[in-house]
Amino acid sequence: MKTLLSTEGVPLYVKIRETLRAEILQGKLHPGQKIPSEDELANQYRVSRMTVRQGILELIKEGLLHRRQGVGTFVSYPHFDRDHTRLTNFFESAREQGIDASSTVLKIEISPPTEKTAKELLLKLSDHVICIRTLRYVNQTPVTVHDSYLPQRLFADILHENLENVHLWDVMEKYGYRVKRAIQKLEARPASIEIARLLEIKPGAPILYKERKILATDGTPVEFTYCYNRGDMYSLTVAMER
Repeated sequence: MKTLLSTEGVPLYVKIRETLRAEILQGKLHPGQKIPSEDELANQYRVSRMTVRQGILELIKEGLLHRRQGVGTFVSYPHFDRDHTRLTNFFESAREQGIDASSTVLKIEISPPTEKTAKELLLKLSDHVICIRTLRYVNQTPVTVHDSYLPQRLFADILHENLENVHLWDVMEKYGYRVKRAIQKLEARPASIEIARLLEIKPGAPILYKERKILATDGTPVEFTYCYNRGDMYSLTVAMER
C-alpha cells in the first residue's frame, strides 16, 4: 500500500491530489506517462474510487493531467505559451519563460510559389520562393513544424546561412528587412500522418494550425508561414479590450 501525504484534517481527495502532484513535480511521474487507473490507485491508497476520481479531476482542471478517451489518464507536458499580445519570435518567447528551445532545419529549397503564397507575398506565379521547413523543440520535445516561404529575390543568399537554432527574423535583418507586423489565422486541426510523425504524436491528434504573413517596417511582405503546433504542449495568450 502507498502512503498518502500526512496532513491532519485534510480531506482524502486533497491528499490524493497533493500526493500525485508531488510525484509529478519530483519527476516520479514523467510528462506523457500514463498514471495508474482509478481502481488501482484506490487499492494502493485504500480509499474509494470516487475519492481518487475527485483528486484526479482537480489535477485535470489545473492542466497537470489529461484524459484520453478509452485510453487512460496521462501526465501533461508543460505548455509552451506564446504571448500574442506582442510580436516575439520562438526563441525570444522561450528565453522569457526560462525554457530550453532549439530547432533543426529539415528542408530548404527553391520552388515556384503556390497561388496562395504568391498572393500573400505579392509575387507572380513565375517568381520563386525559398521554402524552409524547421522542426522546433521545447526541452528536447518537438512542438512545432514550421514551413516558411521567403521571396527569393529578397533573400537569395540566405541559402548559404547557417539556420540551425537561429530565427529567420534575425537573419532577415542582415538583408535590410526588420520585422514589424504580423497577420495570422489560427484553427484547430487533426494531425496528418506526416506531421504526427515529426511531432511524435498520433495521427489525428489535435494540433493548433497557424498561417501567418510577416511584414517589414516598410510594409514589404517578407515571409509567409504554415505552422503545425502540438495541441498538448502549445498555448496562446491574447489581450483583448472592449
